[in-house]
Amino acid sequence: MNAIPCLLAASAFALLASSALVAAPPPEGVAVLPADTVGAFTLMGEAGAATMETIPVEGQEFTKALRVKIAKPAGSAWAIQLHAKSTAAVEKGDALLATFWLRSAEAASGEALTAFVFELGKEPYSKSIECQVTADRKWHKLSLPFASVGSYAPGEASINFQLGFAAQTVEIAGVQLVNYGKKVKVADLPRSSFGYAGSNADAPWRAAAAERIEKLRKGDLAVVVKDAAGKPIEGAAVKVRQARHAFGFGSAIASDRLLAESPDGEKYRDTVKRLFNKIVFENDLKWGDWAWENPANRPKVPKALDWLDRQHIEARGHCLVWPAWGNMPADLKKLAGDRPALEKRIAAHVREEVGALKGRLVEWDVINEPYSNHDVMDICGNDVMADWFRIAHEADPKPVLFINDYSILSSGGRDTAHQAHYEKTIRFLLEKGAPLGGIGLQSHFDWALTPPPKLLEILDRFGSLGPEIELEATEFDIDITDEALQAAYLRDFMTTLFSHPKVKGIIMWGFWEGHHWKPSAALFRKDWSVKPNGQAWIDLVTKTWWTSADGKTAASGDFKTRGFLGEYDVTVEANGKTKTVRAQLPKDGATLAVTMD
Repeated sequence: MNAIPCLLAASAFALLASSALVAAPPPEGVAVLPADTVGAFTLMGEAGAATMETIPVEGQEFTKALRVKIAKPAGSAWAIQLHAKSTAAVEKGDALLATFWLRSAEAASGEALTAFVFELGKEPYSKSIECQVTADRKWHKLSLPFASVGSYAPGEASINFQLGFAAQTVEIAGVQLVNYGKKVKVADLPRSSFGYAGSNADAPWRAAAAERIEKLRKGDLAVVVKDAAGKPIEGAAVKVRQARHAFGFGSAIASDRLLAESPDGEKYRDTVKRLFNKIVFENDLKWGDWAWENPANRPKVPKALDWLDRQHIEARGHCLVWPAWGNMPADLKKLAGDRPALEKRIAAHVREEVGALKGRLVEWDVINEPYSNHDVMDICGNDVMADWFRIAHEADPKPVLFINDYSILSSGGRDTAHQAHYEKTIRFLLEKGAPLGGIGLQSHFDWALTPPPKLLEILDRFGSLGPEIELEATEFDIDITDEALQAAYLRDFMTTLFSHPKVKGIIMWGFWEGHHWKPSAALFRKDWSVKPNGQAWIDLVTKTWWTSADGKTAASGDFKTRGFLGEYDVTVEANGKTKTVRAQLPKDGATLAVTMD
């Protein structure tokens, strides 16, 4: 959780050049790698998947480099990697600086992709940094500062370059890792610049997105004002005020935070009411918190739902089956040798939890992260996934049933193995007749900020899997420390998704630093001051994509406007009288008749 994940593009196509550093490195520090860093690395991976050789280099500040050719991508980046052990002690909180040179060689795409990792060299492999880096065919120097999340004796930490992303040939040279201890702050160390393609103000995708938003997310509203005799009233003052979005703008919440009788609790409730029209329970409905790990929390859910109902805020459920032993009750693993008993136990849980909340939720994540959580399917087969959907639908036919997974829109859009597995799983479920109505795209971003055109490409891919399939960004956050870049990408990500016809919602995975799994990603600081990304959310949801219109009726008694889809309060003043009517504005438009009697 405390690792610093990132992506740096060092190619000419990148927005910012990698050579732009914020400062020169301090003069003193302790090397954590040996002087011959090229010789310190070994190649790890399946036999025949990759080869490594040392090559001479001319015209650079280094004379040799490691060339790694990936012949057979591993499906997981870490399955093929260069590996070295630390040679000096590192204390928790120490400021370290990694520098190295990178280029692509003979890559069909012209791009090399690796992830630099500093981690504990054994379970639980705690990572201090996990940074994806790309480069073109020119040599580029990268500087990555970070703080150690633990204390390690010499040889206890690992320095890795993960390479199993794709078939490629990568060259790495001049690797240095220096520990500056507590003498300097990480923020004061040199850092290569970050960015994403398409962030420029005149990027072509912007105009196209604006056109789609105008077409898809807005409708025509006509207000017809007449007197009691049915005669049109000319010159009536009409105020149109949006009250609620049709599109889902939401966040994960915790029931105990929502119900807390405290100043923070009041702020929490006020923020939920003001900025979100849909929520998801972050942990309250996971099998653990619901049934076995935190039973005292279970009664809070109905109370939270009652409050949400009063605010007209919809709720989605997360999640029914997270099919790995570590994410289910511990005693389920004892059923690994008894398939019928295992299937029966999970089915009973799905039936019980969905039934207990029948009629209260608009969506359910039935299966969570099947790509990396498949212990149950390994035993019971894939058909059991379709069974879980059917059982959930029988227990409550109302909610739209979702599958949910990560690294589909995020990871720079480069996790093709994950995307392919997700598509295959969804197609399988549909072929089996599972009542699958929604595809959850978690959208946890680090520095690997996927360009908007790539986002659209992925949305098109998954949106085409079925005519009734809905897409939703179910767990959106951006865990980076550059707050200006964070805010810019939030605007662009939200604009991209809002412009896509199959996307029905964007759900943040938390909004307050005081209760967030990645505090740097929050919209509000712990003292409730708004961050730049929070202001970007507020501006889009309550201003840019929000309709307020004033005018007077024509001789025909009509006032016409165009607004974002959702609910409206329409107030009419005529002949000394005032009347307010609630109206719905769907995509095909609406006509609201107001009689001033």
